[in-house]
Amino acid sequence: MDYLLAIDQGTHASRALLFDACGRRLAGQVVAIGLTRPAADRAEQDPGEILASVRDSVSRVIAELPPRERGNIRACGISTQRSTVLAWSAGGAPLSPAIGWQDLRGAPLVEALRAQARAIREQTGLPLSPHYGASKLHWLHQLLAGEPSLRLGPLAAFLLNQLTGGGHRVDHANAQRMQLLNLSTLNWSPQIADWFSLPLDTLPACRPVIDDHGILGDHDIPVTAVCGDQNAAWHSEGRQHGRCARINLGTGAFILAAQRPGEDIPELLSTLSVSDAHGADWLIEGTVNGAGAALQWLIDTCQIEDLFEHLPRWLEQVQQPPLFLNTVGGLGSPWWRQGPPPAFVPEDTSSTPAERAVAVVESILFLLQCNLERILGKTPVECLKLSGGLSRLDGLCQKLANLSGLEVERCDDPEASARGAAWLAAGCPDEWPGTGGSPAFQPLPDAPLRARFRAFLEHLQESCEVYES
Repeated sequence: MDYLLAIDQGTHASRALLFDACGRRLAGQVVAIGLTRPAADRAEQDPGEILASVRDSVSRVIAELPPRERGNIRACGISTQRSTVLAWSAGGAPLSPAIGWQDLRGAPLVEALRAQARAIREQTGLPLSPHYGASKLHWLHQLLAGEPSLRLGPLAAFLLNQLTGGGHRVDHANAQRMQLLNLSTLNWSPQIADWFSLPLDTLPACRPVIDDHGILGDHDIPVTAVCGDQNAAWHSEGRQHGRCARINLGTGAFILAAQRPGEDIPELLSTLSVSDAHGADWLIEGTVNGAGAALQWLIDTCQIEDLFEHLPRWLEQVQQPPLFLNTVGGLGSPWWRQGPPPAFVPEDTSSTPAERAVAVVESILFLLQCNLERILGKTPVECLKLSGGLSRLDGLCQKLANLSGLEVERCDDPEASARGAAWLAAGCPDEWPGTGGSPAFQPLPDAPLRARFRAFLEHLQESCEVYES
């Protein structure tokens, strides 16, 4: 039997999974990793710990095969957290922490480049933002400019270098998240690199998602696909998309839909879906910074114990929650601004923990709906496929169906990124099993919810205007 290996390196854990050639999961191993916040605007991880967790998970999952079968793993696909960057030496030694997407240390440079924001958006498909890699890479270069043979880049480039024994390369999907990739050439933009004061020779070579990325050194397995985690998750069910949009609810939330050739939504992102020697396909992407992060903010701010244990019941019981202006982590698309501090409306203390919790959940859906409405203006969407930890909340799924007017299917697949990476590594076969899902949530009339959505938009706009005046 032939096997496929998938490595999914995420914010909180590294996963290694084995699939058969038909896409059926056979085994999996998970190794947790840490995340530190040395300051309010910082998010760091230990590159050595990340690398060790990847190697450990791979060794463990391969050990589950009988020894005579271990040589039958014909390809490996890798997905990694996007926008995470670091610096390392030519010999492979990390010279910095891995700096995550939530880290905003590059914000001062971003503000200084506002005059170039339009040109950067046109070339890269991304709005000028410190959440992406370029400003953090600039910060690292300034810190380590005297270091000989300095290498800078996304986490995927570091992992490829270490796992395959050499080379300085990265796939197009992770490269795009650096905000330095010209979408027309699929190579680094010399102009944008110059604006961020980044020497091109410190950056990895750009290669297609599906490509010969080297050999997994410890196990002699060809690495044939490398991709960002959300991009890979889009491919978890092979070609079985139709006119569905995919929403992943993690620390942040992402909504992805197929992008028609020539279509563009300036307020949202153009995201590379996949590339190979023949070209590239694209997705429309909307982002919400405060999803799970907003609920964590609520836990920390309001000292609510066992929030997730209570949420299913609260979502059923609470009928008239307040509004929550969800600017946790800043406003993502379609606003792309920091925004005022998070706040409840009305700003009194009479609301109960249950009411506040439901308000935060609804705010996540309101932000998603803003993005969805813009997508629907360009691309037909007939259903929503929901994944991620928060998708387990029935009340959230039903509210999203009611608000959007679309059927919501919960795709309870925590391995979507790994499954998509395996499909890409296998060469995108036509036969690839869907994971199935829970019974779909059908939209129901919910005039109060839609009224709260309209009020949310009005209050958010007013608060932003006051904050920026």
